Amino acid sequence: MDSQPEKVKYIDLFCGMGSFHYSFQKLGFECVMASDIYEPAKANYKNNYDIDVMGDICDIKPADIEPYDILCAGFPCQPFSQAGQHKGFEDSRGTMFSQVMRFVKTNVPKVVVLENVQALLNHDDGKSFTKIKVDLENEGYKVVYKVLKCSDYGIPQMRKRLFIVGFKGIEVTNLENFFKLDGYEKSVSLTEYLGQNFAKDVAYTLRCGGKHSPINDRHNWDGYWVDNKEYRLTIEDGLKLQGFEGYNFTGKQNEKWKMIGNTIPTIFTEIIGKQIIKHTSFNSNV
Repeated sequence: MDSQPEKVKYIDLFCGMGSFHYSFQKLGFECVMASDIYEPAKANYKNNYDIDVMGDICDIKPADIEPYDILCAGFPCQPFSQAGQHKGFEDSRGTMFSQVMRFVKTNVPKVVVLENVQALLNHDDGKSFTKIKVDLENEGYKVVYKVLKCSDYGIPQMRKRLFIVGFKGIEVTNLENFFKLDGYEKSVSLTEYLGQNFAKDVAYTLRCGGKHSPINDRHNWDGYWVDNKEYRLTIEDGLKLQGFEGYNFTGKQNEKWKMIGNTIPTIFTEIIGKQIIKHTSFNSNV
């Protein structure tokens, strides 16, 4: 009797409420370690995925982590975002990329998936993005990248996110077409998606952190009109716009909005996971 192929294993750095886990578990991938410093996010990750989330990435020794295939890291966006102060690698959070590279150099995962804001591409005249790309290439990774927009893939939200994906030590087919994405329809209207009669077709970006975060600036959630009445998006609306169906969400209202605003839309992590399967030999393991 043939043995079952081993599962594709990954680690989830800066995991938040678990967008990578939400999508990757559906593909049969196994999470062997998750890390975050925000306690409400750690509690919800544990509550939904039954994994004890480790704390500060700076305190974790990569050599102590069991072998894995994919490193996922949605490292802090505020140092590079329009909402932040654009300090980049001068910001202590900007140095989190160097922490990610500790894991890359020690563990040498076959695939590295990095996520950040679109503004990273042009931050400091492109030097910040170039550093990230060159650092990965210097470790032997072949790198592709693309900005993905929610409304291009069926979600009526304006959020755009940059994905940087590197491959090493694994056969990759048609790498140049990794981000050639077929089979996704353009977004429906907010009315169709959320079931309310919205006057607006697409939602504002649900922001991550910074001075315009949902927790501090209610404008992100106001400004919608339903049947000529002002309508404020609910927690349930926010979860749906970020793609978390059936998520067991706990915590205070402001904590929930912060987690929703910080998370990666699951349509993006689903796309990345499926493209990894499509373009690598991992497809024989799932």
